[in-house]
Amino acid sequence: MDVDPSPRRSSLSSIVPIFFVDGFSGSPVPSFPTTMVTGGAPSSTRRMEHRPLAPLKGSSTTSTRLWVGGDHQQQQRQRRRQERLESSELEGMKQQRQSKKGGNQSYAGYHDQETAQEYGYFDDKGHRNKKISKWNTKKKKKKGSSWKGGGWEEGTTANNSPARGGKSSSSFAAARAFNTKLTKCQSTSELLTAFMEQTSSSSSSDNDDTGGTSAPKSTAATHLAGANKANSVNFSTCLHRLARFANNNNNNNSNNNNNNGDAVDERKRVLSDPRFALLVCSMAEMAAGCDPTISIVEGNTIMGGYNGGVKQRKEDIVDVVDELEEADDVLNAIAGVTTRQQRGTNDEADSRSIDNEESAESIMARLKAPGGKNAFSSRECSNVCWALAKLRMAPPGTALPVGRVVTSIDEGEEEDDDPDDGSGEEGGRDGPSSSSSSSGRSFSSADEMSLDVISSSLEVRMRLFEEARNRKNGLRASDGGWIPELSRLAGKVMDLVAIRTVDEYAARTTNVAATTGGAQFNPQEMASVLWAFAKAKRGDGALFDAVAEELMRQTEFELGRGGQGPKPQELSNTIWAFATAGIRGDTQVELVKFMADALDEGRGQFFGFQFKPQELSNTAWALATLHSRRNTDLTDTDARRVREDDGMVRVLRWVAKSLAERVDSFKPQELSNSIWAFSTVGFGYDEACGTNNHNDYVHLATDDPSGDKELVFETLEVIAENALPRLDRFKAQELNNMAWGFARLGHRSERTEKLFAGVAKEMIRRTWQFKPQDVGTTLWSFATAEYIDLEAFRAGVSRLNFRQIRSFKPQEMSNTLWALATAGFGPEHWGAFDTTLVPASKRPTKQMISNDPITECFAAVASETMRRPYDFKDQELKDVLWSFSKIGVRHPALFQKMAKHIVGRNGRGFSSFSSQGLGNTLWSFAKQAQLSLEVIEMLGDDVKLVSTGRLAVYETSCLDNGEDVIKRLFVRAAEAGIDMGLARFTNQDLSNTVWAYSTMGMLHSGFFKEAENEVINRLRSKKSKFRGQEIANILWSYATLNAQPEMAMVDALSSFVVSECHGDEYSIARMFGQRQELANLAWSCAVLGRYPKELMDILYTGLVGTGNDPEQMKRVFNDDGLQKSSIMTLYYVQVAADVEAPDLGLSLPIRFPNGWGEDEGRHQAKGDENDLIQMSSSMLTLTVSRLQRDVSGTFDRIGFDNILEHVIDTNEIKDQYGIQLPHSPKEFLSIDIANINKQIGIEVDGPGHFVRLIDNPGNKLSTRSSLKHQFDDRGENRVNGPTILKHRLLTHLGWDIIHLPYWEYQGLGGDKDQEMDYCQNLLDQTPKW
Repeated sequence: MDVDPSPRRSSLSSIVPIFFVDGFSGSPVPSFPTTMVTGGAPSSTRRMEHRPLAPLKGSSTTSTRLWVGGDHQQQQRQRRRQERLESSELEGMKQQRQSKKGGNQSYAGYHDQETAQEYGYFDDKGHRNKKISKWNTKKKKKKGSSWKGGGWEEGTTANNSPARGGKSSSSFAAARAFNTKLTKCQSTSELLTAFMEQTSSSSSSDNDDTGGTSAPKSTAATHLAGANKANSVNFSTCLHRLARFANNNNNNNSNNNNNNGDAVDERKRVLSDPRFALLVCSMAEMAAGCDPTISIVEGNTIMGGYNGGVKQRKEDIVDVVDELEEADDVLNAIAGVTTRQQRGTNDEADSRSIDNEESAESIMARLKAPGGKNAFSSRECSNVCWALAKLRMAPPGTALPVGRVVTSIDEGEEEDDDPDDGSGEEGGRDGPSSSSSSSGRSFSSADEMSLDVISSSLEVRMRLFEEARNRKNGLRASDGGWIPELSRLAGKVMDLVAIRTVDEYAARTTNVAATTGGAQFNPQEMASVLWAFAKAKRGDGALFDAVAEELMRQTEFELGRGGQGPKPQELSNTIWAFATAGIRGDTQVELVKFMADALDEGRGQFFGFQFKPQELSNTAWALATLHSRRNTDLTDTDARRVREDDGMVRVLRWVAKSLAERVDSFKPQELSNSIWAFSTVGFGYDEACGTNNHNDYVHLATDDPSGDKELVFETLEVIAENALPRLDRFKAQELNNMAWGFARLGHRSERTEKLFAGVAKEMIRRTWQFKPQDVGTTLWSFATAEYIDLEAFRAGVSRLNFRQIRSFKPQEMSNTLWALATAGFGPEHWGAFDTTLVPASKRPTKQMISNDPITECFAAVASETMRRPYDFKDQELKDVLWSFSKIGVRHPALFQKMAKHIVGRNGRGFSSFSSQGLGNTLWSFAKQAQLSLEVIEMLGDDVKLVSTGRLAVYETSCLDNGEDVIKRLFVRAAEAGIDMGLARFTNQDLSNTVWAYSTMGMLHSGFFKEAENEVINRLRSKKSKFRGQEIANILWSYATLNAQPEMAMVDALSSFVVSECHGDEYSIARMFGQRQELANLAWSCAVLGRYPKELMDILYTGLVGTGNDPEQMKRVFNDDGLQKSSIMTLYYVQVAADVEAPDLGLSLPIRFPNGWGEDEGRHQAKGDENDLIQMSSSMLTLTVSRLQRDVSGTFDRIGFDNILEHVIDTNEIKDQYGIQLPHSPKEFLSIDIANINKQIGIEVDGPGHFVRLIDNPGNKLSTRSSLKHQFDDRGENRVNGPTILKHRLLTHLGWDIIHLPYWEYQGLGGDKDQEMDYCQNLLDQTPKW
């Protein structure tokens, strides 16, 4: 059948670059004009026109043009091309002769000198490396192997298998010449053009052996597997060099900081070129074992209805075949050949394949090349996978599940649920192993996988043909519609390589002959394969375990016969691949142990080789990464962890020793990566086997913690000294990683201080180079290491402004705020965000905020957190809230938004919060409310709040968030804590949580009971060590809320304190950092009415000492004296103890408090969490409420003479009641309404005197959204601890105290008669009236 001469079939576009695409999304990124081949006559006779197409819309007019065609200069162009081809062939023959003579041009089997140099086979001058591994230089050559020192053996075809009808040796010469030509190509376009020329019908060799001219010529566009015009080595070389072109070009752009978008992205150029797609299709078909003499139409006919294992309907197959036949004609029209004459038999084959379904094995038998041998050698498989991964072409396992052959199901066996075959990037496998297919693509045989590859390849070809047809007809381009399928094809090719590798190694373990034979993959190729699968995220346990086990087996075999083991780089890359792929398991542990044993045996040498710095740092990074993923590996056993820890710690010791001995040879990145590894696993930290306050990751267990600590300390000292003078050569990320490592390891020394100063100077000097992550982590490191440099902090946070904040990730924002708060650097405008209490006239303008980088940083982060709270993880959200509260900055809008985000409708809830996150979140909300006391103190009458004291705290929180919201928040948190189990709470978590409830005046009795039991159990078991602050906060919280704990808890806390303190001031100061903690603990004992003698003696000794020397106590505790609240607390405690426990014999110094108080003008730091504790026993600040005046007037009307706010001072108590108090008069007790003659007192108990019991079933949450002066909740009418203590003290002093709850009096509605009757009934209850 002749070719249709119509214009539709005689003029069409070539398979040439049309546009770029971004990744594999198919979105066009126009970059350069298109080109076309035109004409209707056969290529051997037609005249060529040099005619460019108009560029695509939006493309650059300055882009490189690719011209295909001719003009009046065509003869000269053809002559020059022929000369170049002849020169290339001569060069190829010359290289073959040099190879046979042992010349350098064989490159140890690599495609080019550049590749050989990379792997150490040649130096920069092209001379062979004499230290090359024996394993790699003396590889065995199997019979029939196609590669021989850079050339090909005679006797096999271009695809390493006999051709149909036999072939002459001219094919080998052409393939050798083609490979030589490929190695000389210097660009993507040049190489792809060479490929198209080689595989076109005009190439020098063809599959026509008959000498006739009637048979159609084969091309890569019309036939499978390269149409016998290229072999596996050619394909490997093509892909390898294309990957290098793309990588080198992009690296150059990166090194030149060319980020303006005008630089050519070579990777996009490669991936978007249809010629590249044709190259990959041909390579994939050869990898699948296709016969290159089969045409595309014939191949599709043989495939029948196969489509991923699913048969198609007959009419669908006919349509596809028709389209392919048409496209085949279109493409062959370029070459000037016909194909219609072949179709007489194809139609019959078509009907047979559709009517009779065939098995995968049967179909592949018809498609396979004669001999059925895999065309790709181990080196070529390695290079192909490397190139596909380097080009980032194959989709990850999450996008295209990994394909594996599953045989157990077919055999009727149960599916293997091997726990080591998990999937996922974090702590698992990226795909299923060969024995598990629950999350992957399952195939019954390798032939079925090969068909899946061929099916994808034909689909890509179909879309390429469609593109050619559309371009010929002047239709709109398809926007790279073939690229997504091309990506899937790359992934399927890698899967096919993986399953063949697994099968090969599995056969070796059961075949003695194979086991004693040579290796299919040498160590370098093994490492390259694993690197590729890890980089592409298509690795799984089956492949990685098989390769690692074979590596160790081959090593044992080679060493047994006097050979050489793997080189350090090969094993380093292998372990790196395991870490990158996130694959853990027994084989990974054995590989680490294998490395550790070799290093120990060689005293730091690895089979006679010394690790290079990069190899050491990569290994350390990989080990730390694998180890840190334990928390997500549910398959770990104790035995495995012990073996892994043993191997890792031995390897890291050699890394540390090498760092100390040859630190000068380590580049900045290698130094920072090694330190990162040490700190990630806590290697060398003071408490490597226990709790690490600076490291919340998994800790590496070691049998010699003190020795490792000393080793790492010395190593870090060497690094600090060495790195300091060359910090200007460190990139920002390297500075960040190094600072982070020093901070996490808790390393403190003079050299470290200088190092941090140097890093700070670099941050100030080149702030613009620090990316968001670098800013957050570096400032975090400064704060953790207690390196305080305001200029450095201001320089770093200047990046977090309103213009750039959206480029920061939540973790980077939260780390930066955390660092500022920890370092104590707060906004210049402390009231900038307090819309609840601070009048607008006293808040700064936006311009004023922008003038201070720290204020703007806090403002920008708050704005971004409110805008996208769901992007923040629980910990990040907690850290933002904690930072505002810690530094003492109120932000009601932020906290209200976050409260509703957590417990509002469809809120995130607390179920995913950690115990620390839960406790710190509640602490932050309580602290925000408590800061109202400072606002009141600073603004006075200007503050928008009517309440004072404890009531002001609760009222502020309700105004900020809404009463219903804040109570729901604390209720849900308590429920989440109980569900979580308080055993998971650290001592600090428990302390922070109960402190928050007591500060807010809210009691969740269920949570507090659980916490009480947990504290008692920990103290009795002695498995947990409490800090003094934690003990003080816990007991203070129970006393403040009148939570009525069992006396067993008081006794247990007392016993613990006595066991830790030895009765002297210094031992007490070591446990309790501040004397305020001792005062709070003593006050709590007084509220609870429990005075353990040994505990009280310790508390008094810590507060006032034993020598009546206030200056000595200031030196012991490094403070400025007792705070005002601590002095008043001691008065309360002294009165209560002297009356209720006189046998203790407690007394205050004679001239107390003269000389014992804080120095004049010195105040407590803003944000101290003891503020509210001080308030519970503070100096008298007498205020008279309107309710109090109204009640006093009512008592006057019924004949009860009274005065408001009667004050009792210390002299009155001492003289009248004989209580041991100092002579200095102090007022510290008052009565709201008092009849002095009869000693009857009326306490008007407002909301601040009561505890809100939030888990009372009968106490429903208020639905009111706003709050003015009163609150709906009346709790359980349980008075709080301060009210109880005051009542007891006044009773001991002889007063009858009557309590008037505010809600009962207000419930009378202002009726004067009812109010008088109510007050009279109260008086009638006291005998004194």
